[in-house]
Amino acid sequence: MSSYMCACVNPLPPFYSLSNSSSIHQTIQEHLSIEDAAKMSVLSRPWRHVWASIPKLVFSAQFCRSKPPDTLVDVINTILSQHVGAIKTFLLNISSIPSSQHPVIDQWMLLLSRNGVVDLTLQNLHNAPYKLPSYMYSVALESLKLSNCIFRPPCSFRGFCKLKKLSLLEVALEFDVSTSCLWMPNLFSLKVRVCGGLPKIYAPELLHIFFFTRSIKTLMLDHFMDCRKLKTVILAKSEKNQDKPMNLTYLLNCWPMIKRLSLDGYYLKSLAYGTEEERLPTCLNRLKALSLFNFNFNDEDQLFSLLRLFGSSPNLEDLLILLTWKKKGGMEVEVNHFERPAYRTLGLNKLQKFKIENFHGSRTKMLFVRFILASAPLLQEAILLEDAERVHESQCLEILKELVGFPRASPKLGIICKPSKIGKEVLY
Repeated sequence: MSSYMCACVNPLPPFYSLSNSSSIHQTIQEHLSIEDAAKMSVLSRPWRHVWASIPKLVFSAQFCRSKPPDTLVDVINTILSQHVGAIKTFLLNISSIPSSQHPVIDQWMLLLSRNGVVDLTLQNLHNAPYKLPSYMYSVALESLKLSNCIFRPPCSFRGFCKLKKLSLLEVALEFDVSTSCLWMPNLFSLKVRVCGGLPKIYAPELLHIFFFTRSIKTLMLDHFMDCRKLKTVILAKSEKNQDKPMNLTYLLNCWPMIKRLSLDGYYLKSLAYGTEEERLPTCLNRLKALSLFNFNFNDEDQLFSLLRLFGSSPNLEDLLILLTWKKKGGMEVEVNHFERPAYRTLGLNKLQKFKIENFHGSRTKMLFVRFILASAPLLQEAILLEDAERVHESQCLEILKELVGFPRASPKLGIICKPSKIGKEVLY
């Protein structure tokens, strides 16, 4: 038999081994649901072995809802008891598991803590809060996502030294009075939504933060003054928040690497100070994307802050403004800030995308759009999503007619107008 024929009969390279095959099988099963992976395991013994040793287990909400609570617990118990080897990634939706069964979940957590888990997600909606067991705080986690849980670490806890991603949603943070700082030297992503009692975090590598809070008293942003590598900052509040806005100006000066900034109207107001001719004391040279939520054109402080941001962001490329929903017949304040000499030289020379949602064509808003179109020579796309409840078809045509007549600094600009909810898109 020729060497060519031998190669055809045995096409596998000399370095191919069963371990390579097992790795490929694991990769395939990691991308399947628990049900599909279980079905694959009955094909042959190799697949059955892979099913029992897969390092990623995902018990999603869909999987958990498809079974009665008692049966669900038994199924998960069976899967975990038959598992061989490390479990690196574990996601569990415990929303349908009654609180009386939480001790069983504790046993699962104990098993995970002894089997090398590095990525843990516990989803818990519309159920009693689940208390994370004390032994989980000594695990070398790299990613932790909790919702509706109780985070009460032991007195000796000083942080997760290997943690890279932390996401907390409606988590009760209960730290010992002696815990004033958490040490997380590798953390680069932090998301905190509707949580209270967050202590100071030492995270010099932090790149992304997202905070949504009910009360500003529970959020101490000055704890992150030393996070000079921050690239993404997203800050939003509950509508019920009545606290006095904090001053973000000095914090922006501490975050020179910001590329993406998202603020709601509450936080935006904190940048309104001084005279109209004054710009922010810091220049956001790296800022590429600015998103503003619950923006109100009738709030002069918000308008003033927005224009000051424009003056300090010479490389801004993407602008998104989500307007507040207003009742029909609401008062409109017509103040043309955009014709004043102090704002005619604002730099929007790099702006390429501009979008407004819940637009309804009041005079102030139209003047703002005209200002943007006339000030951005590189603008490629302007999208106006109209408030369908407030803008009738006849008004829409009038708005379009006026928009088309506005001067454009960019010869390549296309204007897209369409209702926020329904309707056909119109391109000019």
